[in-house]
Amino acid sequence: MKILTYISRIIVGAVFIVSGLVKANDTLGFSYKLQEYFENGALAYRVRDWFGWDSFSLEFLMNDTLLIAIIMCAAEIILGFAVLFGSKIKFSLYSLIVLTTMFFFLTLHTWQCDKDATYKEVTTVKKGSPEYDRLMSRMETNKSVSLTKKDNDQVTFEEEMPVQCVSDCGCFGDAMKGSVGRSLTPKESWTKDVILMLLLIPIFLSRNRIKINTNKEDILMYGSSFAVVLFLSWAFDWYFPLLFFTLGYLGYFASKRLLFNVTLKWIPVVWTALISLVFIYYTYNHLPIRDYRAYAVGKNIPEQMALPENAVPDIYSNVFTYKDTVTNKVVEFFDTDPNTGAKEGYYIKNESGGYQLMTDAQIPWNIPAFKFVDRVTELVKAGDQPAITDFTITADDGNDYSDDYFNEEAYVFMLIAYDITKTDNNSFKKINTFVDQCNSDGNYFIGLTASVYNETEDFRHQNQTMFDFFTCDGTTLKTIIRANPGIVLMKKGEIIAKWAANDLPDYSEVKKEYLK
Repeated sequence: MKILTYISRIIVGAVFIVSGLVKANDTLGFSYKLQEYFENGALAYRVRDWFGWDSFSLEFLMNDTLLIAIIMCAAEIILGFAVLFGSKIKFSLYSLIVLTTMFFFLTLHTWQCDKDATYKEVTTVKKGSPEYDRLMSRMETNKSVSLTKKDNDQVTFEEEMPVQCVSDCGCFGDAMKGSVGRSLTPKESWTKDVILMLLLIPIFLSRNRIKINTNKEDILMYGSSFAVVLFLSWAFDWYFPLLFFTLGYLGYFASKRLLFNVTLKWIPVVWTALISLVFIYYTYNHLPIRDYRAYAVGKNIPEQMALPENAVPDIYSNVFTYKDTVTNKVVEFFDTDPNTGAKEGYYIKNESGGYQLMTDAQIPWNIPAFKFVDRVTELVKAGDQPAITDFTITADDGNDYSDDYFNEEAYVFMLIAYDITKTDNNSFKKINTFVDQCNSDGNYFIGLTASVYNETEDFRHQNQTMFDFFTCDGTTLKTIIRANPGIVLMKKGEIIAKWAANDLPDYSEVKKEYLK
């Protein structure tokens, strides 16, 4: 049991530290993922489905997702170190159990989410309010909206809405997608959480015997966990976790002689909390120090908008439905093998889950008892997708000018502001000066936003901006740069540099370093 406990502490501690650092590197991105879960059709739907609590909602947390993301990232790092140090083990263990249980149910929901399911959105509004008028108007043309209750001055509407399934739980941020080529599937993420819960069992059973490490235990724990962190750093192609891990241990080693009473045993926890929050503060106020996304520096946007020559295409098939008028049995078959894309006849699913060719005698239209029900064309197997699918530079005339800017010989600076109303205006005096110098040099400076025209025009007049704004999908803009606003330097579609607006250097510095 002692050896098993050591192994469990090493794996759990190292995994939580690296997992927390990957998320802490991009807390803004993690907060976006939490917003997806807090929408009414996501986790709240699951609670309503389980408990029949139709009014339950998590949308009240939407404005606090960044704070929640910071707390969760820091907690993973701190608790991972505490398990390795043997410091405040009961507090750390119980906290890890709570955190892992939360992740377990979150990934279980993600895995089991039914994309075809619906839920009832319950909305209570005042009579005569704009929202009341909107819902009444929708009810006239949309059968999914109904009026269920009337009070003196309030009306309750119900609307049947599709469930929002989150395809990627964000367990390792974009790190796996950017390093090994894909994220964990929801089932794999859930399996990972099951393994972590099982690894916590030996630690739980030995909780009363685990104390601050002896010198011998420190050598064992540090060396072994360093190896696990090294492996994970190699897998994610990011070796900063090794430096951070060593820094955490150095603070612990330096304070170890002081850990002789209950209060002072909090020192390692405080130390790891401090360095975690400093790291989170830096990456939030600047940019992630490791960018795994498709818009990272050095990536070419148009190249990633196209599939490579050896890409696997989507597989579509005509799906035929026939009914046996004698037995009422319904048969569904395909003119394309959903697994291979072969078109050698008609295919039916077999008991093992594969597909087999049908003989002429098996095809329902050759059997008098079978009656045609339906035929639809469906995507039966998704193929490879481009890394970038929704990047546009759309003008007010509705035309997409992205190809024009991709083919420009000059440099193109793009100010990215996914929501112009949430933009920090403090840096725009400097940005306006930068724009004047950029234009004088024959280069381009444009804005990209998902905000509506009126909001953008109000912003331009308020900040006296002298460059054109184009529109692009908000999610895409959030993906391009984790700042609002941020500036991206591009030439021929290649990302050359990125800055948060407050970090934008003087134009002379940018010209000297990047405009070769």
